[in-house]
Amino acid sequence: MANYDFSTLNDRDLEELTRDLLSKVLNVNFQSFKPGKDKGIDLRYSTVNDENEIVVQVKHYLGSGISKLKLDLSNNETQKVVTLKPKRYIFCTSLPLSPQDKEDIKNIFNPYIHSTSDVIGKEDLNKWLDDYPEIQERHFKLWLSSIDIIKKIVKNGIKGRSEFYKEKIIKEITVYVPNKTHSEAVSALNKNHFILVTGAPGIGKSTLANMLTYQFLAEDFELVYVREITEAEEAFSPEKKQIFYFDDFLGAITLDLYSSRNADSAIVNFIERVRDDKHKRLILTCRTTILNQAKNISDKIENSNIDISNYEVRIENYTNWDKARILYNHIYLSDLSDEQKLIYFQNDFHWKVIKHRYYNPRLIQGITSKSNLVDTEYSENFVLEILNDPNKIWEKPFNIQISNVSRLLLLTMYSLSGGIYYVTDERLKEAFNSRINHEVVYNNYQKNGNEYNFALKELVGAFIIRTIDKNDTRYSFFNPSIDDFIFTYFQNSNEEYLQLLKSSVFFEQFKYRIATTVVKGEKRISFSNKNSRKKLYDTFSEKKDFLKGFHSNANLNIISILIRLFSKSEIEVELLKRINDLDISYLSWEDRDNLIEILKYIAENNLIKKINNLPNLIKALSKDIPSHYLIKTFSNLIKSNICYSDFISESKIKNNNYYNEIQKNIDISWEKLSNDYMTDAYGIDNTLEIDELDDIVNKRKQEAIQINIDIGLDASEAIIEYEFDTSSQIEFNKEKSKDKDVKIQSYKENTRDEVLEINRLFNSISKDRNLFIAPF
Repeated sequence: MANYDFSTLNDRDLEELTRDLLSKVLNVNFQSFKPGKDKGIDLRYSTVNDENEIVVQVKHYLGSGISKLKLDLSNNETQKVVTLKPKRYIFCTSLPLSPQDKEDIKNIFNPYIHSTSDVIGKEDLNKWLDDYPEIQERHFKLWLSSIDIIKKIVKNGIKGRSEFYKEKIIKEITVYVPNKTHSEAVSALNKNHFILVTGAPGIGKSTLANMLTYQFLAEDFELVYVREITEAEEAFSPEKKQIFYFDDFLGAITLDLYSSRNADSAIVNFIERVRDDKHKRLILTCRTTILNQAKNISDKIENSNIDISNYEVRIENYTNWDKARILYNHIYLSDLSDEQKLIYFQNDFHWKVIKHRYYNPRLIQGITSKSNLVDTEYSENFVLEILNDPNKIWEKPFNIQISNVSRLLLLTMYSLSGGIYYVTDERLKEAFNSRINHEVVYNNYQKNGNEYNFALKELVGAFIIRTIDKNDTRYSFFNPSIDDFIFTYFQNSNEEYLQLLKSSVFFEQFKYRIATTVVKGEKRISFSNKNSRKKLYDTFSEKKDFLKGFHSNANLNIISILIRLFSKSEIEVELLKRINDLDISYLSWEDRDNLIEILKYIAENNLIKKINNLPNLIKALSKDIPSHYLIKTFSNLIKSNICYSDFISESKIKNNNYYNEIQKNIDISWEKLSNDYMTDAYGIDNTLEIDELDDIVNKRKQEAIQINIDIGLDASEAIIEYEFDTSSQIEFNKEKSKDKDVKIQSYKENTRDEVLEINRLFNSISKDRNLFIAPF
């Protein structure tokens, strides 16, 4: 049985739901009726004989309670009904009603309510929703917010992303406006099993992606929240229903398209794998500028079918009606005072906001949040000022509402969070304390106790989100617009970021947030002019030997930053010395990325003859490879750089012992990873024919052999002798094929007169222009 409390619906949502249900129950066509000042009519059915044949009043009263409702009806609504003299009057509320409550309300409106069956409460609405499931589907937000569905979402999402907690989900569903964008996204996702959602910052990419994710979690899919494509590869489980969610999938790895990760190939291959598996879904989000940049860099992305289900969330795709509902929902849920909310219902101001050229959902969230107000008169001019300059959303809260120590924490956190989704408590605390100590020494700052805890108390819930897991505590920005604001803050004065770097603790603070050349489409603080570049170089020279990596080799990090930020002429002497001094016994994942980036740089800048330990670096890269994906990455490095290809082939003749070591390292890796590689083959989970499956496995074997050939090695015995359990795989595939392909529901838009409906929504269709009534 349906068990909704209707808390995710605003007053107009409830009115539309009631209209749809009553139209079914009574088999009449109810029309919404909201003429400026409320005259006691929300819905009406008119006939030739009686304009007020049936009048319906809908009162949400969520959180107010039945006593307040009855008092309000007696004091404010009865006279309206007497004036209307409806033939039949129906009253509806989302509150639960006892038999006595119904009797009391019937008596309040005597004689216009004919029986208690015309007093409709929460239980009646739920029963009708059971009777008419198609109405549940039409009211997408309602279905998604049911108690059972929310439990499923939380249960299936908790392993993948602890931020998918109940309160956040309900709040997001409440404010969400399903529209044509959602319908087209659902269609693409159902058809192709993956979707690429692109668009400008703040346009609603992540919100749409979250809604789609919630729908699949409600269908018992397990969430795999991806920060690197390797995580998706490792988590892929053929027997499970899984949804892979890769937020800003190119934003963090654009530079790596130049370097070692072969992220373009991995992403394209993974998409192909998901498209053919009805137990898997993949949602990617990406800023349009970053996608275009990636296409310019990567032929694999440009020439792939990655656009086949691309649904770009663009502001042009929001109708005025969509924009109006987004605005209305945020006003309805905001903590603004009634007086502050009222400005949107006066002088047709809602139209100025809806039609503003910089309108986007993130801005609407900002202008309707009381936390962004600092002793400011909330007015039309204030709202338009923010719309004209979005950075003003956080300008006053940042500069006035919080203490200086909290500002330092936010700026420090920004420096650590480039390229990753969150910052751990341990690393944030260490970097922040270093910044405070720098302020003590150089700026006469006086410590007042535990600055770190003090700043967190100010910031958590307002500027940052704290997530506590079993193993650690993590922090992320409360809203992406905070990240945008701090970028602009530093971009306007890179001297501020330079001060932060003087107290830096980690390599990441140099590596991800800054650039010494203009990188179009990326948010990197520019140190491109000669003077700032020199200051940056001097600061890094002073700090580099004291910085820490995240489970990574310090020298590799130093070399990586040198080649990313500075020219060959500036760094060649130090670079050659550091590379020649490298002595590597173990490589972490990040170390491998750094080393491949360095080896590419050596090849591209004709430094081969100046590197004495090149054989040892390549040998280190070939040893203890943790993933078949990285064996291919190693192979691609050798194949794409002729100098390294020649180096391997010549060693087979001139230095047979060295060649044998490389061969042995790769053979050992294949022994550990051959089964993972074979079971990762495209189509292996779907074929029902033994011959077809054998062909897939044999093709995969040949691909692995070719990987070795591209390195310059012989085929590995672990691949040649590999025996695949064909019979078990076929049996698994047969069972799997019996499952139906899961399809999620899309939003069904009603036809409407857009201008009329928007004006009704904002109570601005009254001829009496002095009547400006906010509906809540």
